[in-house]
Amino acid sequence: MTTTYPLHSDFSPADQRFPTQADVVIAGAGIMGAAAAFYLARRGIKAVVLDKSRIGGQQSTRAWGFVRQQGREAAEVPLMMAGMRLWEQLETELDTNLEWRQGGCLYVASDEESWTSFQQWMDVARQYGLDTRTLNRSQIDDVVHGMQGPALGGLYTPSDGQAEPRRAAAAFASRAAQAGALFFEGCGVIGVERAAGAITGVVTERGTIRTSRFICAAGASSWKLLKTLGLELPQHAVRGTCMRTNPLPAITASTFWGHGLGVRQRANGAINLADDMQVDVDMTFGHFRALKWFLPELWTHRAKFSFHLNGALIGDLHDRLPGVVPERERVLHPRDPNPQPNMGHAPRALKKLRNLFPALKDAQVVESWAGLIDVVPDGIPVIDAPSQVSGLTIATGFCGHGFAMGPIVGKLLAEINDTGKPSLDLTEFRLQRFFDGTMKRPRSML
Repeated sequence: MTTTYPLHSDFSPADQRFPTQADVVIAGAGIMGAAAAFYLARRGIKAVVLDKSRIGGQQSTRAWGFVRQQGREAAEVPLMMAGMRLWEQLETELDTNLEWRQGGCLYVASDEESWTSFQQWMDVARQYGLDTRTLNRSQIDDVVHGMQGPALGGLYTPSDGQAEPRRAAAAFASRAAQAGALFFEGCGVIGVERAAGAITGVVTERGTIRTSRFICAAGASSWKLLKTLGLELPQHAVRGTCMRTNPLPAITASTFWGHGLGVRQRANGAINLADDMQVDVDMTFGHFRALKWFLPELWTHRAKFSFHLNGALIGDLHDRLPGVVPERERVLHPRDPNPQPNMGHAPRALKKLRNLFPALKDAQVVESWAGLIDVVPDGIPVIDAPSQVSGLTIATGFCGHGFAMGPIVGKLLAEINDTGKPSLDLTEFRLQRFFDGTMKRPRSML
C-alpha cells in the first residue's frame, strides 16, 4: 500500500482572495516554510506561503520522524540543540498532538568501523556539551529490549526524540493561518522581480505579489528558483523509501539505527521502518548538472546509493524536447512528483527486523511510501541570506535530516526577515561555501 496526501483546503480555501502585496512571500509549504510563517506571525509579520502542490505534500511528511541531535555534522549540532528546546514545548505551543516522545536516539555498532566512528563523534558531543554517551551491551539492552544481534557498543543521546511528520507541517500551517498567514496550494512561484539588485515582487501562477522579502524553501525544486535569480545551487534529489508495520510489542521508546535498520516505534506499537540509509537514484540527464561537486563524495559513500536506469531517464528526455514543458513552467516541473517506494526494501527490512527482534516475529508492512530527498555535496543545508540578492533568504538542501530542524530553521528565517540577524551563527550554511573553497568534506551524505 502506498500513500497519497490530500489537499489541506481548510488552510487554503478556494474563495480566499489572492493578495497583491505581502510582508514576506515564501515558496514551499513544507515544514520549513510553514514553520517560518508561524514564527513570522508571532512577530507580527504576515507571510504569504505558496506551494506548486500542497501543504506538506513532499519530503516533510515522508521522513522517518527522528528528532535527533546525535550523529550530525558538527555545524548542525548547535542548531539542533536549540531546536530541541522548541520541540519540547511544541505540542503545547501548536496545541496539537505531534506524537512527540523524548525517548532518546540509539545507534548500535556491529562492526569496528562503526564503533570507531561513534567514539570519534563523541568529540563533537563534548565540544557542545551534548548529553550523548557511549553504551556497552548491557546498557544497550536497557534502552532497546530483546535485541539478538551483536553489538560492539552504542551511541546514545537521551534528550533526542521523535515526532510524526504527517502532523508537524500541517500543525505549523494551521496555527500560522490562524495568526494571519495566507496559504495557497497549487500556486507555484515562476519568477522573482528585482530592481537595483533588491527583490520587489514575486511572480506566481496567479499574479505578481509586491514584496521586498522572499524565502526560498522549495525543497528539491529550490535550485530551479534560485537559477531564475542568477544563483547556482548544486542540488540533486534522491528517492528514499520508508515503511510502517502493524502494531507490535514494545521494544523501545528510543529511535534506533543499527544492523542495517532504521526503527522508530510509535506509541501505538507500529514501527516506522527503513532499510538502513539506502536511497535510490533514478538517473536522468539532469544528474550531470553539478556533477563536479558530487562525484568525490558519491564515490566515498557509494554503498548508500542504488543507481537505476528506468522510466525517469525516458521521461526526462521527453520533457527536454522543445515545447513539451513551456519555459515559464520549467521551474514548476514536475508539479506534484509522486515517487514510488522501492518495494525490494520491504522484504529485506522485515527479515532483518524479525531476526534482530524475535518478539516482532508477526511484523508485517502495512504501508510503504517514498520521498524525494534533496541533497547537496557536503551533507548540510543552505540557510542563508546571500548578499547578491537583497531580500532573499534560502533554506534548502537538508539531505534527508531536515524534518527535525524544521522548527529552529523556521525561527531563524523569521529572525532574519524581521531584524536581519539570526540568533545563531549560520556561517557554515552559506551558499557561497560551494564556490569560495570553504566547503568541508561531510561525515555522511545522508
